[in-house]
Amino acid sequence: MKKRFAVLAALSMVMLGATNVQAQNLLTNGTLDATYDQEIVPGFFLPKPASWVNVGSRTLTGPYEDEMSSEPWAGPAPTPVTTGGADGGDWAVFFKPFSGNPTDGAATGHLYQDVPATPGVRYNLSGWAGAEANFLAQGAEIALEFLDGGGSVIGGQVVNLLPTLTLDNGLAFDYKQYNASGVAPAGAVSVRSRASMIGATGNPAGGGQAFVVDDFVLVAVPEPATLGLLGLGLLGLTAIRRRK
Repeated sequence: MKKRFAVLAALSMVMLGATNVQAQNLLTNGTLDATYDQEIVPGFFLPKPASWVNVGSRTLTGPYEDEMSSEPWAGPAPTPVTTGGADGGDWAVFFKPFSGNPTDGAATGHLYQDVPATPGVRYNLSGWAGAEANFLAQGAEIALEFLDGGGSVIGGQVVNLLPTLTLDNGLAFDYKQYNASGVAPAGAVSVRSRASMIGATGNPAGGGQAFVVDDFVLVAVPEPATLGLLGLGLLGLTAIRRRK
């Protein structure tokens, strides 16, 4: 009886450990605090978030690098207060819609990070996004996307931020937390966490136009079957104790 109790206890501890591991943030630098200097034009550098990929383009002139930058003022409360920057600062990413103009065309910027995915596992992404009142763009998104071995998107969820992004909530940048979720389909080899500004231009009315994002968390959610097994194990422990 003691041996069976020990086995069930060990099994339950292993399952609890697996659940805790799954709940950890799978993203590197999810807080966006760690930065590096990227050359925008020869001799001019701006900070960008380390461990993330940033891609910018304009419809008329093509790729460019000044679509976003890391800024210490862009992630105030209500976003979590983090101090992972080299200077101990709380950094966030500032998308620049005004970099789109009639000469170069509308601006699109993508910020993303890919991590390995396991088919059949559910992943949840949360992140904070906000914008000033005169932000002008065709699209603003937070997305959880599954990619196959060839880099094609084969599933996921894209959250359209525009309906609520600039709704006044009395907080800095009208920041709000958004969530995306999905189960990795067969053939998925990676899961992408993405924030995007799409088809943005400077607002002729002027005023505040910043689009900002901060503090992303990606977790693998335990499957119901795993939680069920854990529950059975704990029930078994209880039953054994009662018999003793």
